[in-house]
Amino acid sequence: MGRRTFGAVRRLPSGRFQASYVVRDERFYADITFGSRAEADKWLSTVHSSLVERQWINPHIANQTFATYALAWFDDHIERVRPKTRDIYAGLIDQLLLPFLGDEPMSEITPSRVKQWLKEVRRYFEERQASGSMPTRSSTGESRRSQAYRLLHAIMAEAVRDEVIKTNPCVIVGASQKKAIERVPATLQELDTIADNMPPRYYALIHVAAWSGLRFSELAGLRRKDVVLTYSNDTGALVYRLNVDKQAYRVRGTLYEDADLKTEAGRRVIYLPSHVTDALTEHMAKFTPQDANAYVFGTRNGTPMSNNSIGKMFRKAREIAGRPDLRFHDLRHTGATMAAKAGATTKELMQRLGHSSMRAAMIYQHANEEDDRRLAARMDALAAQAISKGEE
Repeated sequence: MGRRTFGAVRRLPSGRFQASYVVRDERFYADITFGSRAEADKWLSTVHSSLVERQWINPHIANQTFATYALAWFDDHIERVRPKTRDIYAGLIDQLLLPFLGDEPMSEITPSRVKQWLKEVRRYFEERQASGSMPTRSSTGESRRSQAYRLLHAIMAEAVRDEVIKTNPCVIVGASQKKAIERVPATLQELDTIADNMPPRYYALIHVAAWSGLRFSELAGLRRKDVVLTYSNDTGALVYRLNVDKQAYRVRGTLYEDADLKTEAGRRVIYLPSHVTDALTEHMAKFTPQDANAYVFGTRNGTPMSNNSIGKMFRKAREIAGRPDLRFHDLRHTGATMAAKAGATTKELMQRLGHSSMRAAMIYQHANEEDDRRLAARMDALAAQAISKGEE
């Protein structure tokens, strides 16, 4: 026999044979003994092949439960993500992952089990809707299901790298995405009605939100020093220049100020249309302290506005405007739509919205039946012009 190049086999006092091997300075033993040296050698050859083909899994940790691995994963990642993301992860793990998969060994979470889990999560949300604990027309269930799948995919991908499992079982096409609900942007009249029915302190907020396309946390983080009145060479009017480089938001009551933006694209400068100038000027004169670091849309106590309190006010105002479907975030959609109607290119929309990808920016572009009718009319005119030139 030739010299063995992988693993070791020794004969036990019982006469049977024990096989073992070393990976990264750690010795692993076969979980059974063998009747002959040849059987032990064959087992070692199988293990060696799995190592060469990168299919080996660490037997010391492969049988741990999903709960054990997922919670360790969360502890390892907790300091790497923003507080809001951390809170989302914790909620998904507690609500949608551990109750369904927590007790199962990592090795038993297969593609078919993931598919079954997705069905279980869907039933979970359907039951909640049926019981009245969440709106029947809410997209929250689908959104959370997609988020949970993406998180599970990330956890299992790291498990592959940790050699806990051989392959990632999250291979369902389209499971990480949810179908975007078509949002109808607010009309100018609806914007006016909503703004008129907000408390005076937040009248200008509605117009700035709609015409800037800023996220709520970006609006909440705006300080006086970030808002500069400047002369526009293009229109000959005074306009506001907004420096967007920070956020302010709350997670379970804790305020996070000047938090890092998600991407470098989020740091940007945008200009408001001149018709918003008077409203913002009046707002800052009445409600924004003179301190350069004062929040533009702060509360009476000088703290950043909160999503919950503004949301309550906004929901009352939108009802009066006849738009119960409109969310505050849809004002951002409205602003992007108006920018597109004004002729903004996708690249310009990306810059204005602070997006790093074309796909993200295009979500906010909105084409409706009226737009298509006008497009057809322009195409008619183009065809007529071509025919006319041909006749000449």
